[in-house]
Amino acid sequence: MSEQKLEVFNVLNFLNSGYELEDILNEGNFGTFESGQDCIDYLVAEGYLEGEGGALTAEEISKKYKVADLKELLKENGLKVSGKKQELVERIMPVLNEGSLSGDYELTDKAKEFLAENEWIDLYMFALVAFRFEDYENYVKEAGNGSIQTAHKFCDEILSYALMNNQFLIFIDALSAKAHVYAYDGDYESFLDYDLQRYILGLNPIMLDSQSYAKYDIVNYANIINLKNVTEKLDFGSLKKRFDRIWAKSHIKNITVPKKTCYKILQKAMAGADIEEINFDLREKYFDKKFGI
Repeated sequence: MSEQKLEVFNVLNFLNSGYELEDILNEGNFGTFESGQDCIDYLVAEGYLEGEGGALTAEEISKKYKVADLKELLKENGLKVSGKKQELVERIMPVLNEGSLSGDYELTDKAKEFLAENEWIDLYMFALVAFRFEDYENYVKEAGNGSIQTAHKFCDEILSYALMNNQFLIFIDALSAKAHVYAYDGDYESFLDYDLQRYILGLNPIMLDSQSYAKYDIVNYANIINLKNVTEKLDFGSLKKRFDRIWAKSHIKNITVPKKTCYKILQKAMAGADIEEINFDLREKYFDKKFGI
């Protein structure tokens, strides 16, 4: 039910933001719905959408087209033309309804109330998708609100849990999530600090067993893109000075990649160097002997 709630929120939220329903459904991945049309049918049945749909039913197609017409349409679309009329109707239906999912629908008051009550899901989608939706949903219920402070507390508790249980991959995901919570709130300076720390600790793992290392990206592509975008769009002064400050703040006791090398790699990656090649070199020079299988 939680997964369906997330899907419903996303569709309604995009609609409320001015996107076309057809575009949303064509891009969507509906885990609990077999198709975009099933999603629409559910939203209408539950009272979230009102209006008329654009998709033709089998009965409407059967009344509108003769057998000869159906066969001609099937032939034009490279489809099999043999069979009874009902078979022809079912075969041509996806073609006739292609691009007709949207219809003329509007959000109901119930949909708007649902969006307002579950506004925290937007923050989850922006910053916390590395973690199970149901876990965060329960956390919000217990906290009594879905505020920025609640999201930060959620991340902090995961960071503490990961440290105590030597789960570095979870720890690094929580660092990135916390950075994105700051970005969602418009605090890009704190976002930069936490994403820099995520980069630094990515090259100097606090703990990393051989099983985790086997699926570990030392330099994370998304992390580099985030750092590049925020430093290009916003002027926060010297990146080197900030890097030095965050390095000191990270209290690295067991260095894997030296500080100067870390910064040189950061510059290289942000300048567009191939991340896979960087990771290959890092594994060969610094990581395989220390963390490899």
